[in-house]
Amino acid sequence: MSMTDEKITVLIVEDEPIIAADLTYLLQDFGYHPLPAVRNAPDALLMLRTLVPDFMLLDLTLEGDQDGIALAEQINKLYNLPIIFLTAHHDRSTIDRIKATQPSAYLVKPINEHNLQTSIELALYNHSHQRLQQRRAAEISDDYVSGKHFFIKVKNQLRKVLLEDILALEAQDNYSFVHTSRHKYLISSTLKTLEQKLSPDTFIRVHRSFMVNIKSIEGIEDDTIILPGLQIPIGKTYRDDFMKRIDLL
Repeated sequence: MSMTDEKITVLIVEDEPIIAADLTYLLQDFGYHPLPAVRNAPDALLMLRTLVPDFMLLDLTLEGDQDGIALAEQINKLYNLPIIFLTAHHDRSTIDRIKATQPSAYLVKPINEHNLQTSIELALYNHSHQRLQQRRAAEISDDYVSGKHFFIKVKNQLRKVLLEDILALEAQDNYSFVHTSRHKYLISSTLKTLEQKLSPDTFIRVHRSFMVNIKSIEGIEDDTIILPGLQIPIGKTYRDDFMKRIDLL
């Protein structure tokens, strides 16, 4: 199991090399991990077969026969990821074509750095929020669960933390600490909210102030759970349920 906190990945599809390079530098400054930029639809689809990013920046005008809108229509049939359009055109017919692909956002060139960063954060939040709506009404927060990872806001950047890398979650008033093997993050969600979002097959409440990742447990001594670099108390009211879960493993 990997214990590395991963950066959020992005695929840039842009036919102008200078603009693609500028976007790459900007995204790196934001704390994201840009994949190698591509200039046309076939290369974009080939890249996606190898690695699906967390989101895409897609230029309307591309090299070759397909434009960005046609590419987005294909991607929507194959993948579920946020797409942010970049365009130098903002006439009504173009906007209507873009809207038909249900993008997360579109930005008019030249790209404003602040607008780009804000659009990315909103796109990631809205995408994860749509997934959660099928299970429950999600609490609006800077921190959210999407698929197999958390998006956690650290200062002015979003970080991606794999759920499998989380050892434990600890209540801290109306906030929570997320413990991994290398970091301790403070996030703006209560432990109760996180308990509702996370799979009970992996995360279990063991104390009024703690949840643990069952797969990370190294041992149990008396009323203490041993995790890599952590010792978590077992609350009396949670002990019986916890031991039943352990017996089933």
